[in-house]
Amino acid sequence: MMVVLQINERLKVFLLSYINIYMNYLISSFNGYIVNDTFTEIQAGVKYKLFNAECNVLIVSESCALPFVFNINKESENVLKVKHEYNNYYILFSQTYCNLFTYNFKYKNRNVAISISSKLNIVLDDVLICEKDVEKLSFSHYEIIGDLCVVYFVGKRNYVVVIKEDKVELASYYDECNMKDDEKYFMQRLNDSLNHGIVYHIKNKEFSQYLVYLDDEELKLKDEFVGMVFLDCILAGNLKYCNELLADNIKLKDENGIKLFFPEFDFYFIIESNKFILTKKNTLAGVYNFDIQNGKIINVSEC
Repeated sequence: MMVVLQINERLKVFLLSYINIYMNYLISSFNGYIVNDTFTEIQAGVKYKLFNAECNVLIVSESCALPFVFNINKESENVLKVKHEYNNYYILFSQTYCNLFTYNFKYKNRNVAISISSKLNIVLDDVLICEKDVEKLSFSHYEIIGDLCVVYFVGKRNYVVVIKEDKVELASYYDECNMKDDEKYFMQRLNDSLNHGIVYHIKNKEFSQYLVYLDDEELKLKDEFVGMVFLDCILAGNLKYCNELLADNIKLKDENGIKLFFPEFDFYFIIESNKFILTKKNTLAGVYNFDIQNGKIINVSEC
């Protein structure tokens, strides 16, 4: 005789916690290595199951980031721990190091102070107007175009900042640049699932930006990729495409309403094919689940 025991979800979580069979996973935001007795390669965005993790290991990034010690039982500013359902997820963030450089100049009779280390800080008359995480940048030069102040930085990926009055219109890496006469184009590759690019344009002393697709291939999505593409489009600002991914019964008349449902986030991490951890400045923004049918999102829920 077979006996089937049914346990509700709340009791199941309690029992799993009590007998300590939660699984531990590591997800890194960068490519690097776990250094213990050997070097174990880790790739950004990939979920790794951790075994015998209650010991100190050294995490080393492929870039210029500082190495740090990881232990599941110790808190670290480089590690975000997320408990979800029956699992623990340890998300690794790097801490970039480089020498501190400063530069000062005048813009509209106002003092501009720039400092570059692991962050790019720009202060205008003692007010911080820009604070961005950067990697291996050096100040190049600046120019004044009408009311715009354009500041150039060089590095592995070049960087540009556009200031208008007391507001930063743009602070971004760029991969291509085209300058002629009084017109300038900067293009940033987002390297996402739809191969988006953002074009920043200065013409007639005015600044604008717009989104482009960098290839013309028609995308035929499998269900397991829909959630990822949707989140890529939110990050890129392509809310029209986001709305097209929604089933007809939940599609919005105004796609801008999509931003009201999700918190602000700058990274996402895949923990299952349609379940994602969202983070903002290395802190948890939320965990979201997408229900997909026939390439369309039929429901989105916060877990």
